[in-house]
Amino acid sequence: MIKLCAAVLLLTIADGPAAAVLAVERQWNDARAHADVATLDRILLDDWTVTHANGTTDSKTTYLADLKSGARTFGGDVTERDVTVRFFGDTAIVAGSSESAVTLNGQRQGGSLHFTRVYVRRNGAWRMAVSQATTRQP
Repeated sequence: MIKLCAAVLLLTIADGPAAAVLAVERQWNDARAHADVATLDRILLDDWTVTHANGTTDSKTTYLADLKSGARTFGGDVTERDVTVRFFGDTAIVAGSSESAVTLNGQRQGGSLHFTRVYVRRNGAWRMAVSQATTRQP
């Protein structure tokens, strides 16, 4: 019985709302690592904001413009670990740790971070409303 319950739980996670949110989270990481502005424009709400680990904040317009112009570049993929997803109705909170190599106008950003992102379900699709990161201490 316990094995069956564990299997049902895994299927629920793999096929349920958490899987849908995590799929958008993967799209977010892939799109920003490859400067795919069209994908980011689709998955970010128009009033989306990001607070970076250094305390600066960007709007969707500024963030996408920096990627498009090459002012913000990723030196490879973004990796995540210890990711959790919690739901509150049509809102999902995703938290975890990430590694990335990012530069903005030649200045290093990214690195080893903890992050929290808020997703909301709009017209059946999960869209990111806000992202915030802090530096992870060794």
